[in-house]
Formats: sequence, C-alpha cells, structure tokens
Amino acid sequence: MYELIQGVTETEKYFGDKLAVVYKFGWGIKIIGFKYGNHLDLRVLTIGNNHKRKGLGEGALRQLRPRFKTITVNEIYEEALPFWLKMKERGLIDHIGTVKLTRVYDHVDA
Repeated sequence: MYELIQGVTETEKYFGDKLAVVYKFGWGIKIIGFKYGNHLDLRVLTIGNNHKRKGLGEGALRQLRPRFKTITVNEIYEEALPFWLKMKERGLIDHIGTVKLTRVYDHVDA
C-alpha cells in the first residue's frame, strides 16, 4: 500500500501558538510536528478518509524516518498506543512521550 503515499511536501503552519511543520503525503495523509534540527516532536499522524490497518501510517513514517536522527511522539491517544509501540519496535520512532487517557464512562451518578 506504500505506493499510495509516494512523494511528500513540507510546509509550515501554526499548531496552537507554535509554528509546526506539516508533511503532506498523497491521499490525504499528514504528519504534523515540531522540528528542532534533526529531531521531530511528532504530534499528529492522520490517514485522512483512508481505511485503517492498510500500512499507510507506517509507510508515511518510513518516508519521514531518513530525515531525522530522532523522532519522539507526544500527546497521543491511549487507543493509538499499540500502533506507536509497534512503530517504535520497527525503528520508525525513537521515543513515546505523553499519552492522553481517553476513558469513556457509560454512566455517572450525580
């Protein structure tokens, strides 16, 4: 499936009040983070309207990996942790930083 994401463009855009780097791949796939020299603090990886589990996120990381000595992932959601652990195991990221807990409660008594 990696052939769908060949080619990447790099632009800058404000993410909150900080200037971030945005990598756009084909088919609506994007990676957003903060670049500090040869380090990327990755905050968002989105595959757009594409189906999950097709290798698109991994393929985008494979294209981005050679650009950086270290890639850290921060502010990821708890349900995405298995994906990021797999990417770390495969050497596509170096560190996992902060994880947002996303517990959903069906019922809360007042």
